[in-house]
Amino acid sequence: MNSIESIGENIRILRLKNGFSQEQLALSAGVNTSYIGQIERGEKNPTIKILEQISAALEITLVDLLTLYDPKGGVRSGCHPSALTITPETIKQCLLEVLMDNTNMIIENKKET
Repeated sequence: MNSIESIGENIRILRLKNGFSQEQLALSAGVNTSYIGQIERGEKNPTIKILEQISAALEITLVDLLTLYDPKGGVRSGCHPSALTITPETIKQCLLEVLMDNTNMIIENKKET
């Protein structure tokens, strides 16, 4: 699972934990319902601004949104299994991984066309 998919999974887990439908979260965050679904499936790479809107709608911090959650409950570590705490450096690393994944996805799509 890449970083984009991990963030999408986090959003889905937190949305369900808060009892929101995709439509309710989208309305509260000010984004399109289909966009929430695409983010959750790892099909779209949301901007920091969108992630901030989603985290505000979920009433959590951006750091909490980037923390990897286990669907069974509890917290997994940051983007790397070896990370034990979320620090500014860990957040930078997570965001860098998302950018790299997105760049690789664009390159692969261009090769296919």
